[in-house]
Amino acid sequence: MSWVHQLTARLFTLWNAQLEMGRGVQIDPRAFIARGGRVSLGDRVVIRAGALLLPSSGSITIGQASSINQYTVINGYGGVEIGNAVLVAAFVSMFASNHNFEDPTVPIAEQGLSSRGGIKIEDNVWIGTHATILDGVTIGTGSVVGAGTVVTKDVPPFSVVVGVPGRVVRQRIVRQLSDPAKVAC
Repeated sequence: MSWVHQLTARLFTLWNAQLEMGRGVQIDPRAFIARGGRVSLGDRVVIRAGALLLPSSGSITIGQASSINQYTVINGYGGVEIGNAVLVAAFVSMFASNHNFEDPTVPIAEQGLSSRGGIKIEDNVWIGTHATILDGVTIGTGSVVGAGTVVTKDVPPFSVVVGVPGRVVRQRIVRQLSDPAKVAC
């Protein structure tokens, strides 16, 4: 790990007492991790330039060997949990809250926020560029979220989801060989 990444990591921990970091974390100096909630980064997490981690009185947890690429925004008001080995492309948005708007006589900005349980992204997931993940969603292990997809409901494990709103277009089948002896060595 370069001295720039080490210095940046140290400065972020001085800036935010609620920031926890594992070993080998790399944070680009042009990224931003806000105060105001717990942020936990596992071993070997990479945070690229322009990424914004905004706990917003909630929490953001990122598992080991995951990467958050350029200009991704993660708002953790209702809690965001990202598993291990998750690849988040550039310009992805994750919002774990919603504005309340039930009373038409009160400005929406004055009605506060609520959450439907936050966002959970399980292990070994790839999220394509410009995807949006909304509050209350779980993305299952081994899934792929296509570029530009808006995820509004849960994604089963090993699924490929695309579109607006996101829909499962196929499963990534894990095949088991019937005869292990046929595996080439």
